[in-house]
Order: sequence, then C-alpha cells, then structure tokens
Amino acid sequence: MRYFTSDIHFGSTTILKREMRPFKSPEQFAKFFIKKVNKTAKKDDFIFVIGDFFNCNSPNNNSFLKSINYVKRIKAKVILICGNNEERIIHTFFNDNFQDFKKYCLEHGFYDVVKDLDIKLGDRKIYLTHLPSNCQKDKINLFGHVHRAGGLYSPLGFNVGCDLNYYNLYSDKDIEFLISQKERYWNDDAELNLKYFKDF
Repeated sequence: MRYFTSDIHFGSTTILKREMRPFKSPEQFAKFFIKKVNKTAKKDDFIFVIGDFFNCNSPNNNSFLKSINYVKRIKAKVILICGNNEERIIHTFFNDNFQDFKKYCLEHGFYDVVKDLDIKLGDRKIYLTHLPSNCQKDKINLFGHVHRAGGLYSPLGFNVGCDLNYYNLYSDKDIEFLISQKERYWNDDAELNLKYFKDF
C-alpha cells in the first residue's frame, strides 16, 4: 500500500503554534505522529512525504540533524519529495549538492529522496510536488506547502498536508475517492472553480 502526507516539520516549535497543533513540544508531536503512522503503514508499505519532513527556517537552524533520526522509527519505507525546507538544508548545509543530501538521508533510513515524482494510480497520472505553483495541468497533483490555509481541494489536485486531517495518512484508496469526488462534483462547481484557476 502507498500512503501520502506532507509538511510534518519535525522539530519545529513555530509550526506547532502557527498551525495550532495541540502538543506541548515538537518531541510530543513527533511521538504522537510516529505512533499514528505506524498503526496505519506497515514495513512493506510506502509513505511519500511530499515535502517538509524537516524544518529549516534559517541558516542557523540545523534541527534536521536530530529530526532525521525520526525516520528510523517509522516502520514503512519513507520516500521524501523535497520541499522548500529541504531545499534550504541542501543550500545551506550541503553546498547546493542534492546528491550529498540524498546520500545522507539514505544512510539515515530514508528509502529514497527525489525532487518530484510521477506515479500511476490505476490508469491515472499522478504528480507529486511540494509547491502548488509547480503543479502540472495534465495530471492529478498531490502537493503540500500551504498547510491548512490552502484547504484540501483545488482544480489542480489535492493538498495532502498532515494538518488537514489530524495527522492521518492519505492512502491510494483515499486519493481515488477524492479524485472521484473531484470529477463527479467539484470540477463542474462554478463556485469552487475560482477565477484565478480558470486559465491554468
């Protein structure tokens, strides 16, 4: 089984406050999140983290050195699609060398690390990218970055940020259901198809 999430931001106190996560510390959140993930995804499953597994909001923030160890506590195979926080880590701590960052992550337990990814869900093309601005118009896009403020649905696809569904993973079946709702109801709802999406 495949699962999807994004914007975990392990190690961030700022995100706890900004997203009103009901935890006293980043460590408490990490313990809760990992326990919940491990109840859902087993060792032969794949979890696609579509950006911001880590938190790096400044050149002085090296919390990823601690947060990277959380991946070893997740039973399933974790594939990281780089988000803007990973990009900052690559730039600041790996001299813009993506391959060095990827090697470091693989050595610490990640199954794979990529910039973006195309997958198939049945006969559908699915594109995984952290930033909504990078979505592709000929595919269903799964993205993150916008947390709760962006909502779940857009005509481009779905925001799979962990803050939107109380830190549950989205499964292939969940995505299939969302696509069916999108195609059956939302694509033709003029009130949902906002003006700035119409010419995308």
